[in-house]
Amino acid sequence: MGAYVKANVGKPGGMPGKGITPKDKIVVIDVDDIDTFPSRDEAGVVIAEDITMKQGKFGVSVYLTPGTAALSSNSEGDPDAQGFRPSVQFSHPGNKKEVREFKTNWLGKNCIVIIQYCNGEDADIIGTPCNPCQMTVEYTGNNESNANSFTFQQVAKGEDIGIYKGAVTLNDGVGQ
Repeated sequence: MGAYVKANVGKPGGMPGKGITPKDKIVVIDVDDIDTFPSRDEAGVVIAEDITMKQGKFGVSVYLTPGTAALSSNSEGDPDAQGFRPSVQFSHPGNKKEVREFKTNWLGKNCIVIIQYCNGEDADIIGTPCNPCQMTVEYTGNNESNANSFTFQQVAKGEDIGIYKGAVTLNDGVGQ
């Protein structure tokens, strides 16, 4: 990896602080299903190449209630051991069989999470095969709500949220 070239960080155009507009699905990829995972660019942020999957393997999408996605990436650690712990949290309505099966079978799995955007911005990616995400979930069913709250967070300090420009292979066999 080449050296980062120091540059000023000015005010972005438009309304960059207005909030994020992710698509209504989060993509989750089992690390065990990945054949090759491309490196980040010289500045340590952009992944320009495709994640390639093993034969017959694919990512899955999980519906999220619009307006509930929240990304965070906080730095932590002593001066000689700093890193990021990015995560994404979102809500999924109801507690039907499909979401119960997803919760049961993805708990404790190492995965990569890709967040795509409605406005055409490049996707965000959290996790790597060497520092994957894992899921935690909270279900609430009462007279006011019937929803699962999912959080996917990197298991250890590491890289910040990346920008993913590659294709995404989902279980319908179609790249996005």
